[in-house]
Amino acid sequence: MKKFELHITWKDWIFIIFIAVIFSSLISALIYESFNSSLIDGIINGAILGFCLALFSFSFITINNKFILPRIKSPFVWWIVSAFFSFMAGMTGFFLAFIINRAFNLVIPDKVIERIEFFAIISGILNYIVGLLIYLFVNMKSKKQELEILILESKLLSLNSQLNTHFLFNTINSIIELMKFDTTKAERSLIKLSQFLRKVLKNKDLFTVQEELENVKNYIELENIRYGGLISLKIKNEEEFLNELVPKFSIQLIVENAIKHGFQRKSLNIEIIFEKIDNIMKIYVINDGKIPESINFGTGLSNLSKRMKLLCNGRIEYKTNQKTVFTLIMQK
Repeated sequence: MKKFELHITWKDWIFIIFIAVIFSSLISALIYESFNSSLIDGIINGAILGFCLALFSFSFITINNKFILPRIKSPFVWWIVSAFFSFMAGMTGFFLAFIINRAFNLVIPDKVIERIEFFAIISGILNYIVGLLIYLFVNMKSKKQELEILILESKLLSLNSQLNTHFLFNTINSIIELMKFDTTKAERSLIKLSQFLRKVLKNKDLFTVQEELENVKNYIELENIRYGGLISLKIKNEEEFLNELVPKFSIQLIVENAIKHGFQRKSLNIEIIFEKIDNIMKIYVINDGKIPESINFGTGLSNLSKRMKLLCNGRIEYKTNQKTVFTLIMQK
């Protein structure tokens, strides 16, 4: 249930308190006006109420993060518990504001005193609505910050996994050897390496399928310099998907994973198949290499999984039978 945890900064709390005070002051002023009472009294009482509501909301979120979330497994139960505590925080905040107003002899309309339970319930409902809006606001802000961090991490991981020293040195050494007996092929390989590096350093988070496939083809060709052309690549049904967007290096990373864990110094066949059902695009990356006993999501695959979820509401699935099949699933 960590995904429901709210991380609110002090700047956010100042903003929330300010909004709560303004909102409560306006509502209270309207209520006082309808009861032919002083607008100034309504604004003052509303400001006190807003501060009390923000205080109890702060207490609830703190208790929620530390004591409630760790004990709840079901999102449905969490929403019920949150609604209840938010409602109770609103009612408690109303009664506290009422006590403070009476202690300072501030004017409270008789109709409010006569129907204090009714107004406490209304305050609880409004606090739940406002609390829900605060949750959505903070959650969206947290997702934005998480996305920015993941984008930065993805750039670093891309440089680490795509431009690692072993791959680069091995490729350059292979090209040097190639120059001794086939300068034309060596020159073509240098062009492919240049194209590949240009893609690596491109400042984009999403590629079109066409860009991603070009990158994959360059990568396979460069790897085949080392492995003597033993790696083959087939792509099916890609024509109608060429302009679709996918996370940068998503297909390439799965292909690299297939070579890293499936290649056994004999022919390795990699097949990429595109499929679309309703608004869901599926990309299958299949290889007939060594079948792994288990698939662990290391740094690269874990990072890709997070980027897919945030960038295109997607996920990664895999299965191993006679072949290893990774499926990239994205909402469109």
